[in-house]
Order: sequence, then structure tokens, then C-alpha cells
Amino acid sequence: KQWYQRRVRAEFRAKNEGFLKGVAASYQLKHCDPRFSELRTYADELESRINAVLKVTQNVAAKQRLAYNSYKDLAKTFSDWSAIEKSLCIPLQKIGHHLDNLEGAGNVLLLEEDVKFCENMREFANYAYSLKDFIRKYELLQYKIEVLESTIEAKKAGLFLLGKPEAGEDVVTVEGGKNNLSKMFKPTPQQKEARRSKLHQELSEAEEALGPAQSDLEQFVTEADLEIKRWKKDKFASLKDTLRMYAKLQLQHSQQGAQCWEAVRAAVAVKPSTI
Repeated sequence: KQWYQRRVRAEFRAKNEGFLKGVAASYQLKHCDPRFSELRTYADELESRINAVLKVTQNVAAKQRLAYNSYKDLAKTFSDWSAIEKSLCIPLQKIGHHLDNLEGAGNVLLLEEDVKFCENMREFANYAYSLKDFIRKYELLQYKIEVLESTIEAKKAGLFLLGKPEAGEDVVTVEGGKNNLSKMFKPTPQQKEARRSKLHQELSEAEEALGPAQSDLEQFVTEADLEIKRWKKDKFASLKDTLRMYAKLQLQHSQQGAQCWEAVRAAVAVKPSTI
């Protein structure tokens, strides 16, 4: 059931995405709030920067993981070597042991980095997607208003034309000055009145819908502004913590490496005569 609900939500989102793309392709907003235009640019750039950071840090982590796995192979090499070196058996075994420890501790740090840092950065990418959702919602509301305004203008123009003499007539001119056929295309007073009544009804419906649509847009803009400000405050406080945590993890990588190689140097410094 949960899988089905997720699929339904995904399909609903896909349909909305298709509709929005169709709107963007077929209709350009006449009036767009500059704040949402700037927000779209910011969301696009934020998403791009976060993805770039994730790509670079994952490349760094992959190289670190490769190095730690190489240390494991090196540890085995030193351990195997110790079997044939009686005078250096213990130092070589110690070197292998230290390198084994470095490989294990390093991979633990990499796992912690993937869980904490990368997941947090993906949350920031989701924040960028949420900003785009706000923009799409705004565009739909603004588009609805502009369609209603265009409808009102069109209906008023239609009523104006109906009020002019011979409005709605299609005069057909034939050779020889015979235009009797034009009478066949001239609307009757009843037809004109029906048309006028229909235009009045459609105009009234559009005008009635325009007010609530404008109210919905104003309310959405107010709520979106507050929500975006709150998100920026919370998210960027969290971003500072995430970057500090990443710096701490990198320091731990360096400290563990330094401790390992100091231990390796100490093991090598042992004189064979004291073994």
C-alpha cells in the first residue's frame, strides 16, 4: 500500500511537472514579482553549488578510501615479511598492526562523513528544490490571474463590438454588386441578444473569480516570504555546523595518519639487538 501511495504521488508530481512545462512553453507571465525571479536564480545557483560540493567531496572520499585500502594491503605485506626476518620480526609486525588500525579507523571516519556530511548536504539540495516548488506555485497562481484578466478584457471587447452597428455581421461581396447573400450571414436580434447574454455571464464569472484568485496570490506571497526567511535562517545556521563538522572529520583523518606514522617510525627505531 505504501509503495502504491508513493507511486501515485510520483505520478501526480510528474503530471504537474508536465503541465507546468506546458505552461512555460505556451505562455509567458506578463507580470512576475522580481522577488520570485531572484529566488529562481538563487535556487538554481544553490542547487548547482551543492551538487558541485558533493561531487568534489565524494571524489576526495573515494581517493581516501583507496589509500586506506592500500594501507591494508601494505600491512599484510609487512606482516608476511616479518615471517622471514628474525631480527626485525617484531618491528615489521608492529608496522603491519599500525597500518591495519589506520585502515579500519579511516574507513569508520569515511562512513561517518557519508552519513553526516553528505546527508546534510543533500538536505540543502532538497531546500533548493523546495524553493523551486514555491516558485512553481507562485507561477500557477499568477498565471491563473492573468488568464482571468485576459478573459475579462476579451469579454468586454466582445460586448463593445456587439454594441456597434452591424456588429457580428459577415458581409459577403459577390461579383456584379450582388450582396443579397450577406443577409444570410447577418445575425438576428435574438442571436445578438443571446450572444450578449452569454458574454455578460462569462464576464461576471471571470470577475467573480478574479478577486479570490488575487487574494490567494497575496496570501501565498506573504506566507512564502515568511517561510523562506525562516528556512534561510535555520538552514544556514545548520550549514555552518555541517561545514565545521566536515573540517573536524578531515582533521581526524590527518591526526590518525600522523599518529600511525609516528608509531611506525618508533617501531623502526628499535635496534635489532634489543628485540
